[in-house]
Amino acid sequence: MRKLLIRWTTVAVLSTVLLAASSPPVPIAALSVLEVSISAETTLESQAQSWVDELASKSDYSEWKSATLAISPLGPGTHSWLVLLTKKETIVGYLVVNATEDGKFQLGEYGIGEYPLFNEQSLQLSLLQLELINQPNQAEKVYVHPLQAAWRITSKKAVYYRDANSGEDLPEYNINWDKPAGDNELENRHGLLSSHAKLAHYRSIGSFDPYGRMPWLTKKPIAIQSNDYSTIVTAIKNKKQLRYTYVSEDNSYRAVWSVVGYDEWENGELFVALDTDEDSSDRRYIPMALLVEKGKFYR
Repeated sequence: MRKLLIRWTTVAVLSTVLLAASSPPVPIAALSVLEVSISAETTLESQAQSWVDELASKSDYSEWKSATLAISPLGPGTHSWLVLLTKKETIVGYLVVNATEDGKFQLGEYGIGEYPLFNEQSLQLSLLQLELINQPNQAEKVYVHPLQAAWRITSKKAVYYRDANSGEDLPEYNINWDKPAGDNELENRHGLLSSHAKLAHYRSIGSFDPYGRMPWLTKKPIAIQSNDYSTIVTAIKNKKQLRYTYVSEDNSYRAVWSVVGYDEWENGELFVALDTDEDSSDRRYIPMALLVEKGKFYR
């Protein structure tokens, strides 16, 4: 229902949203002014295109073929970029690309659908709920990791954080959103490092309501041994309905997703598909290693 609400809201407020409130994709040629040198621009675009081409060869990503890439930086000090894929003026997916400590690039997450991470519809919904549509404000992307990404909306009276995907209100929990990514953070990021990796195995199942059952209230999470993700992979292959939950550091906020597929790359890097809506065609693929580190899976 959330995405239906977002779609309806978009029609109602699109004509009145302040253009200054959003952070539109930055053309490739402008990236050198922001975070990378002119020589690195081509490398970043080329690397993103390589991953896009590999994924586009699979049926779940067929809409990515011949898509146009637009790249914008993800917040101050993150050393990450958001790559939006558009086709016939419609968004069809996204990538998040991280810089590594040795100057290379890492595929941090990716997703399909027209309502990606940091979609403008979620921002518009947030502005409407905050009654800031016709008020001076500033909106910017802030990104700590895939499970902690937000629009930061600054008005004359207050600063608000809204979920980058759904637009939902985020509590004021203790997180330094502006902490620069130092060497340790860059080294410990999860994702695909191979620049020319091929997708070895993949599986997807139908969407379902993540709140249709709430096993995190009554059951123990699935036990996952170090680097052994076979339990989750097998469950997805057997079309079992798994839930994934993430709780904020101060326990003030819980996010819940349905587990709807996986991509396994030839180097063994596993990305798990998460969804928030039974009627959704939008999915986020996040590194399994990060999901195990940050949250829990439930049957």
